[in-house]
Amino acid sequence: MFAAIKAQHKGVDVCINNAGLAHPEPLLSGKTSGWKNMLDLNVIGLSICTREAYQSMKERNVDDGHIINLNSLVGHSVYPFADGHFYAATKYAVTALTEGLRQELHEAKSHIRATSISPGLVETEFAYRAYSKEPEKAAAAIKMLDIAEAVVYVLGAPPHVQVFDFLCVLFYYVFDLNTNSLLRI
Repeated sequence: MFAAIKAQHKGVDVCINNAGLAHPEPLLSGKTSGWKNMLDLNVIGLSICTREAYQSMKERNVDDGHIINLNSLVGHSVYPFADGHFYAATKYAVTALTEGLRQELHEAKSHIRATSISPGLVETEFAYRAYSKEPEKAAAAIKMLDIAEAVVYVLGAPPHVQVFDFLCVLFYYVFDLNTNSLLRI
């Protein structure tokens, strides 16, 4: 992919790592194949694209590029939802990788910026794939959020401003111990 980008566009100045995948695979009963699939896409794929984008920028002396990792709120807080715990672990990895990238870029004296944008569920095919056998669950969970606005905001920040984490919180949930359920507030 990066060879084609180089041939067609000369390289990458902005990389938006947008791929994400979840399978309903709880920690106590999930399938190893589902876990590996999530790790390969959500962690390894993101890391490969990050490395290749950085190399593209470095080769062309682009020192004002940007690498944006589309993360998730579950990369910052684990919710009481067993089907999503392994997925949350992959998103915690994205949080750590983004911070590690920022540190490595700083150490390299680069002005390339790294940002994590963490929405909740948004209207894409993502939730429907995660709950392909229960589409009503997917439909009930989705909340609209324009991720493009967050990306434009981050890219439009002045050169001296580094947006580390952009958490897209539309509402909060609390866990009710009396009813064992999440309550939206």
